[in-house]
Amino acid sequence: MGNFAKQLSQGQKYEKKSLDYLDYDDYKHDKKYRKEYDLIIIKDGKEIKIEVKSDRQASRTGNLAIEYECNRKASGITSTEADFWVYFIVHPDRDETYKIPIDDLKDLVKDCRKVSGGDGMRSRMYLLHRTKIQEYLVEKNELSLEKLKIV
Repeated sequence: MGNFAKQLSQGQKYEKKSLDYLDYDDYKHDKKYRKEYDLIIIKDGKEIKIEVKSDRQASRTGNLAIEYECNRKASGITSTEADFWVYFIVHPDRDETYKIPIDDLKDLVKDCRKVSGGDGMRSRMYLLHRTKIQEYLVEKNELSLEKLKIV
């Protein structure tokens, strides 16, 4: 399995897992890749777009890699249409799960260091230390949309 296929498979696994952490009446999800968001939850008749990220490096470095450009084109945080991101920091024995409203995430990365990385160093990303997002740490089904200022 190629690197992109492996990453896509892991991403789809975490997209499904994210539903355990969301408060919703229904959801829309297909396996088609799109860069703007990963799935839509429906709560009280309102559609809310979700971006799901899983990060194995962050458990060692303490930094979340928030992509904003790939191949010199807007990507990640600069191209998302998501209302919030569900971000999994993957540890060998557990996951830490954060739910961050996109407007808050954009504010948090403003002063972050920018680095290159990814396949062929073609991506540009912010390094956001996880101590900056502790207030967004959640357990399964603890999410309240009112907390995320979406409703």
